[in-house]
Amino acid sequence: MSMSDKYKNTKKPLILIVDDVVRNLQIIGNHLIETGYDISLAMTGEQALTTAKLIKPDLILLDIMMPNMDGYEVCRQLKQMPETADVPVVFLTAKNDIDDILKGFAVGGTDYITKPFHKQEIKARIKSQIELKRSRDQLKAFADEINLLNDKLNSDLSIAAEYFRSLLPEKIDNKSISTYWHYVPTQKLGGDAFGYFMLDDENFVFYLFDVCGHGIASGLYSVSLLNILRFRNLPNTDFRQPKDVFASLNKIFQTTSHHGMYFTIWYGVYNIPKRELNYSAAGHHPSVLFNSDDSFSKLDEGNFIIGGMEEYKFKQETLKLEPESELFVFSDGTFEIVKSDGAQWTIDDLIHFLDTRKDKKASELNNLHNYILGMYGETIQKDDFTILKIVFH
Repeated sequence: MSMSDKYKNTKKPLILIVDDVVRNLQIIGNHLIETGYDISLAMTGEQALTTAKLIKPDLILLDIMMPNMDGYEVCRQLKQMPETADVPVVFLTAKNDIDDILKGFAVGGTDYITKPFHKQEIKARIKSQIELKRSRDQLKAFADEINLLNDKLNSDLSIAAEYFRSLLPEKIDNKSISTYWHYVPTQKLGGDAFGYFMLDDENFVFYLFDVCGHGIASGLYSVSLLNILRFRNLPNTDFRQPKDVFASLNKIFQTTSHHGMYFTIWYGVYNIPKRELNYSAAGHHPSVLFNSDDSFSKLDEGNFIIGGMEEYKFKQETLKLEPESELFVFSDGTFEIVKSDGAQWTIDDLIHFLDTRKDKKASELNNLHNYILGMYGETIQKDDFTILKIVFH
């Protein structure tokens, strides 16, 4: 069914004729009934206002010269009433002066018919106005339905966003590990996500991934991936080994079977007693490790994206961590930024910001986000902003 068919009004158009001369009402009324319209009649301006509000006609034929309240005033009041503001008004006038015609348009008239009446002219002008009115009504009905669907979609997205938020981990602060994070998607559902959990008594797993694109498709893809990792739903996979996790994910999320979608990921496993970090990245940019003496290093393995090559062999690295080391894992929304002056803010700029920060508490990540918004020169960010900080005590 086409839009025009779905919203078509099949009722006979109803026309209100307003004239203080009975003969004029008879002539015009007979013409319209013969043509197939329903009619209603009024002989005064006051009666016209009351009737129009009650019956909500499709068109009003309105005489200008009437006692007590002329047609201009009637039209002005019709346009102020919500029930009749959108009803087209065609003036009936013996005047053919341009100033009178312009005055009619100024108060809200849409057309005029001069006396003496010509049957074919009446039919043609009324048909034109009725078709325009019904086209506007169809468009309004369509727009109203779109708005309702949009409201429903936004409501559903808000619920989905709340669910997604509920999947993100609580912050940790114990004698071995402290975690801090800041997550702000560009839309209600974003493509970025992260998580962490104790795999066993000794191994702490953490990860951050970035699904291509934004919006609903990326968000649903992200939720699916997040739940797989949260519930360790990868059979025959050693979650202590990043390369094994990547290999299993790579089999499931091939781009050829997921509409060309892919993701990048940084994955680490920290062995608490040994203070050893096994880590790897698949298509993801480096993470940054700050030592207790404020020296830093980039942690990157340089593997290909997940889903790009089915038989790809992933690699990983192992690193010993000093006490009070700080690791920052983040998405590209924290550094691939074109500033308001056109200059590019890079990962090295981000590292410099983190290296020179004075506030090394939880608020530093919020400060970073505010700083990035300031670089945009506006309050609308262009990409999902996700950053995870882990302190290894």
